[in-house]
Amino acid sequence: MSSNPGFYSGNPDTLAQQRLGSLRLRMVVAVLALSLLLVGLIDFFHLAQNEEREGLSTALMIVLARDLPLGLLIGAVFVMLLDRLVLQPLRTLAASTEQFDPTQPPPESLLETEEEQAPELRQIRHSIFRVHQRLWQLVQSEQGKSAALRAELQQTQAELDAKSRELGSMARTDTLTGLAVRREFDEALRREFKRAQRQRGLLALAVLDLDHFKKFNARYGQSGGDQALRRVAELLSANFKRDTDMIARLGGEEFVALLPDLGLAEAQGRLEQLREDLRALQIPHADGVGEDQILTVSIGLAAYSPAHPYLSPQALMQAADEALYIAKHAGRDRLSMGAG
Repeated sequence: MSSNPGFYSGNPDTLAQQRLGSLRLRMVVAVLALSLLLVGLIDFFHLAQNEEREGLSTALMIVLARDLPLGLLIGAVFVMLLDRLVLQPLRTLAASTEQFDPTQPPPESLLETEEEQAPELRQIRHSIFRVHQRLWQLVQSEQGKSAALRAELQQTQAELDAKSRELGSMARTDTLTGLAVRREFDEALRREFKRAQRQRGLLALAVLDLDHFKKFNARYGQSGGDQALRRVAELLSANFKRDTDMIARLGGEEFVALLPDLGLAEAQGRLEQLREDLRALQIPHADGVGEDQILTVSIGLAAYSPAHPYLSPQALMQAADEALYIAKHAGRDRLSMGAG
């Protein structure tokens, strides 16, 4: 049995029979007792008018014995009529109400009544049907609203997840160039430096700075500067495309290249090629280095190796920065290597 008295999870016919059986028994007893009482009263008054008082008791017993079957027959007829006209419709009605479930449409059988049934019972059936139908419609409406709300919540959650992924991607990559940001580079530098130390391997690090880029922005505007930065980023990605290579934009016009498993000489060759490739792009720069008036880059390079180890990732980065400083003060548009 459910904790909610309005719903029954067992057999509704059995429950209806149990409840109506008790009612039927009480009605049978009441009707038979009333029939016998009426027969007894009728016989008593009849004998009281026609018999002597001394023989009244004996005559009453004889008459009762004679009329008792008649009283029982009358009672049985009343019981059958009550059962046919009242108890049987109530039994069906009770079974229908026990199956009351507002999550399901009302059964049409609730309206299937016999013509001779009491109008009051038919009215009760129709009332129950209308209540059931209304509750079912309300449940359907609430379920529709709930489904719409769930769909809206799912859509909102999907949008939030997309925004979260977008923000996470923005936190890892530079929105202008698509390269990694400083934080991603710092993590990769620590990881690759520890690996090089552990395996006694090689690790090259280059810091690149576009020459006189502040003057470039002043002459060609922010949009021209952004376009130049994107072209340099594409060039870096094309020149350093191994899975282990890490290219990042440190900020402004400064980039960095982390090249695992490359020694100083090999890294120097690849970076010199990058410098020549940038010159080959012939990006105009009226305030640039030399007479060519094109955009150029200065590079500082340092490399970790078992023969020339550094104590920490920060020391390797500082060596590359110092090499870049030397390249700038030596006239720019060149590569300088840090001390081992």
